[in-house]
Amino acid sequence: MSGPAFPRKVQIQTTVACGADCSICPHPEQSPHWTNGRMDEALFDSILEQLAPHPIEYVSPYLMADPLSDRRIFERIARLRDALPNATLEISTTGKYLVPKLAQQLLAAPLDELRISSHGISAAEYARTMPGVPFEKAWRNIHDFIEQWQSAQPYKLAIVCLWGLWSPQREAEIAAYWRDQGVELAQWRVVSRSSQVDLTTFGQATADPTLYVRAKGEPPYVCRQRRDSDWLHILSDGRVTLCCMDYGQQVILGDLRTQTLEEIWHGLAFEAIRQDLRGTCPPELCRRCEWHVSADTESTQQQRNAVAVAQLPVL
Repeated sequence: MSGPAFPRKVQIQTTVACGADCSICPHPEQSPHWTNGRMDEALFDSILEQLAPHPIEYVSPYLMADPLSDRRIFERIARLRDALPNATLEISTTGKYLVPKLAQQLLAAPLDELRISSHGISAAEYARTMPGVPFEKAWRNIHDFIEQWQSAQPYKLAIVCLWGLWSPQREAEIAAYWRDQGVELAQWRVVSRSSQVDLTTFGQATADPTLYVRAKGEPPYVCRQRRDSDWLHILSDGRVTLCCMDYGQQVILGDLRTQTLEEIWHGLAFEAIRQDLRGTCPPELCRRCEWHVSADTESTQQQRNAVAVAQLPVL
């Protein structure tokens, strides 16, 4: 197959630091082995210059880390907005970094969406899912930020809570809590990050066969998130990886220190991955991933989703 002319969505890893130490993420185990650190300005400049002529729809200046751990993130957000005025600009963080000084800068940032990860609403739930985030401090930061955000609502705000970690009753309680706070709750189904996280440690976890069944079946396959056709993922040292699941940095498709974005996107390595992902020999990263499914299964699921939406009551 031939890939599209240019990616529509881009993630740029400006730093590798995080600090949340999430048990549902490979970052704590994998990041000590990474050789890359914070992105230098020359590389960031080059990326902006190459992205600017294209109709990029979505850009996230983070990948496998917390963007607010980059001390230059607000300058970089402003420059991304200048370079890509029509793109949706989104970042994600935790309550750990929503201290007053950063919160004020964040409220003034030219974003389209901010996501705050909060995988639970109690100290015990934080300790199980986000042990690097001190609950009392984060809880105070989040609620102070929400109060300030509600007065102006400069952009979309969502609380992200992974679904499938707790019992259905507890999930309903969590949803009701954030509804009462007047903010949107993004309920994302928890995945094993390409079998890099053992979800069985969460004893209350519930299965979801309708969305993330491991329906491998027969080829052709697809990536549910279209990481090979819609997205470009740039590590902080300029290497380009297949997707946000590649914490082991195993599927490297090019290097912006020696190649252009165009050369990588249309290069032999990317084209081979696109073919392999859909064929009989997908990369190990994809074989282990809940987002990698048979095309017929994905088509059936889309039909079911369409029927479910059509049956929703009209309010």
